[in-house]
Amino acid sequence: MSKLQDTKPLGHALIWVAVYIVVVNIGDFLGEEIGFPGLTSLALLALSIVLVFYLRIGGRLAFYGIRPPLPGTPPSALFYVPLFAITFLQYAKGFASDLDLRSIVYALVLVAGVGFIEELLFRGFLLQALRARASVTRAIVISGVTFGIGHIVNLMRGYSLTEQVLQLVAAVLIGIALAYGAVLTGSILPGVAFHALFNLSGTLTKHSVLWDSVTVGIIAAAMVPYILFLRNRLAKVGPAVGIPASPMA
Repeated sequence: MSKLQDTKPLGHALIWVAVYIVVVNIGDFLGEEIGFPGLTSLALLALSIVLVFYLRIGGRLAFYGIRPPLPGTPPSALFYVPLFAITFLQYAKGFASDLDLRSIVYALVLVAGVGFIEELLFRGFLLQALRARASVTRAIVISGVTFGIGHIVNLMRGYSLTEQVLQLVAAVLIGIALAYGAVLTGSILPGVAFHALFNLSGTLTKHSVLWDSVTVGIIAAAMVPYILFLRNRLAKVGPAVGIPASPMA
């Protein structure tokens, strides 16, 4: 499996994406069957640990962005201000009425696992694989679109078609912005933090197609100029330097 990272990096990324999808859906199914809604959360926590050890053994943590923003990059926090700002939007809908301590704990574990794994898969494995085959901008756009399309699997988790379309639009725009941030800073960790906080706000709040539509509209309005800003910034300063083109270089 580790050899695929060098010989077929795109295939390597897609295999891990498939593993993630399988783990989520099996966790959801078995959790419902045995009456343990936190099973998926624990499964993703276990998968996160497996991925960290897998990359640590191969000496590839930094190559895939599991490290602080690289020295010499512009203040990374500034790149993420618009993203972190939208993590609070969904709280305007109000908290869900069925929250209890156990469900909140499960939610915290779940969003942490999802945030880490999805950032590693899409802004780590996939983005680096695409950068080896295409220009940086093209790699960023493809990884963002792929990230958005990947959310179609949520149709199997009970989401309506309308909810899915809304989520796809938001995911594509956010995915592109996160990819720009990863390229500019050399780190996926700020993206992991955002991803977890954003998903947490969606998990703890009420679900409403109307409010979700409004939220997506606000996200789109914020993300489009934000992406253009990041694109111009990348054109001026270039990608973060310090990570070799190959982890074995």
